[in-house]
Amino acid sequence: MRRILKVLLRLRLTQLLRRLGFRVRWIYEEVEQEWFGGLHLHWDGNDVEQAFNLATRIRGLEWVLGKQRDTSAFPQLPGIGRRGGFSEFLRVYWFGSRAASIVGATGAEKLMDRLITNDSDASEEATAIHLLRAGHPEIELDVEPSVEVGTRARNPDFRIRMAQEPWVYVEVTKLHKSNASTRVQELLARIADRMMAVEHPFVLEIILNREPTVEEEETIVNEAVGACETSDGRRATVAEVASILIKSGDPSVVVPSLISDDNRPRMAISKAIVGPGRPNRQLIARVPFVDERAEDILHHEARQLPRNECGLVMVNVNLQPSAFESWSERIPERFTPVQHTRVAAVILFMHATSPSEHGLIWVPYVKLIPNPYAAVPIPSWIKERVTSIREKTRRVSERPD
Repeated sequence: MRRILKVLLRLRLTQLLRRLGFRVRWIYEEVEQEWFGGLHLHWDGNDVEQAFNLATRIRGLEWVLGKQRDTSAFPQLPGIGRRGGFSEFLRVYWFGSRAASIVGATGAEKLMDRLITNDSDASEEATAIHLLRAGHPEIELDVEPSVEVGTRARNPDFRIRMAQEPWVYVEVTKLHKSNASTRVQELLARIADRMMAVEHPFVLEIILNREPTVEEEETIVNEAVGACETSDGRRATVAEVASILIKSGDPSVVVPSLISDDNRPRMAISKAIVGPGRPNRQLIARVPFVDERAEDILHHEARQLPRNECGLVMVNVNLQPSAFESWSERIPERFTPVQHTRVAAVILFMHATSPSEHGLIWVPYVKLIPNPYAAVPIPSWIKERVTSIREKTRRVSERPD
């Protein structure tokens, strides 16, 4: 009880001083009150305070506070304070967290200026730096260094090193959706929408062996509609293009079936309708999909990296998450004794907010793909850094990364 009273007193004093115009540091409890209406946030309090205080110092209090919400308009939604809830909290936290990994470094001002103006490339570079340097100020950072690449002066996004080890030169890029991925996503959406229009209870899974033609797509949907009225445990085959699994179980729980002897990466969709007064139904549809742009990305980014130095390419695959798996096979195929030897490794990364027993958490996913033919191998500290992030992701999300 004494601790609770102490926290409340500290919170009231901080809020009073802020309203009176005094510059006071953010405390964890005040962030919970302002952004979440007092709902407890199960994050590292010191980390949150550091991010918010740094964001306030760099961007100003007005930017941090954002637009005040009228919470009386949605009293039925718990966990949303007058500053806007989780998305607005992340806007401030994500800026402050990444800024903490950048400020004070050589060339940091240029990157921070671009980050403040919402430059999308700067955002990717800041995220990459944060993954490699967060919590480790002893790691030296140099933003946009000038290096000789052949007969030209180039400026890699940044270089980084541990203590007095050799520099690692880093190029960062973002993988955008391809025309092929958009086409496949639209295919899956069409199938899911048509199946959700069937007024009949079912739990179905459609496993496509390849992208179907227009005629084959129509046949698959018609077969799937007919399968809705058959008993569970059966399997229907549509030529060599698809299998339709009639399943049982809770339609609110998504459980994809194992596909034996087929490790191809797949794009997938899941849709369900669950509720009183309507037939409960669920569909999972999956189709093989491989992003083929690995060679183009490597060729383009490697040109910025100096020869006979350690080069690293980091790729954000948030918009094309299938690449997180498929490129694990595609990129090593591009590495040879005479090709891309200046690239010591590729790091794929993406992030997501994920539900946990403690509420929503922010989870990074990273994967290191080393080049066995690199002129200069990737240093052990980067390998250890990636391993540490992956272990933390498994621990907090209770999922493999």
